[in-house]
Amino acid sequence: MDMKQMKGLLVLVLIAVITLGTLTACGGASEPAVETQTLTGTGTGYAGEVVVEVTVEGDTITAIEVVESSDTPGLSDSAFEEIIPAVIENQSVEGVDVVAEATGSSEGILEAIEDALSQM
Repeated sequence: MDMKQMKGLLVLVLIAVITLGTLTACGGASEPAVETQTLTGTGTGYAGEVVVEVTVEGDTITAIEVVESSDTPGLSDSAFEEIIPAVIENQSVEGVDVVAEATGSSEGILEAIEDALSQM
């Protein structure tokens, strides 16, 4: 192989390396899809069962919905309205206080959320 052929081969190898490196950098390191789960949990409120659905994307709590409650509407609403955003903000039931005058409902929804999250 003469010098001219050697230079041509070297140029081809360099082009191949640069092309492969560019393709790998542009599309080879895509983020894995985040799994979304809806978990159902049950707790005991003031007047009976509280059932929630907790939506989790990856490890992040994104939504909580009360789907069933035996507690008195109006009295339990304040507990649900305060506790749900607090749990989403904390990403845990830890450190979330019960709502005054709705202690039973508060304990029920916290227990239901904890039950749902225990299924992860």
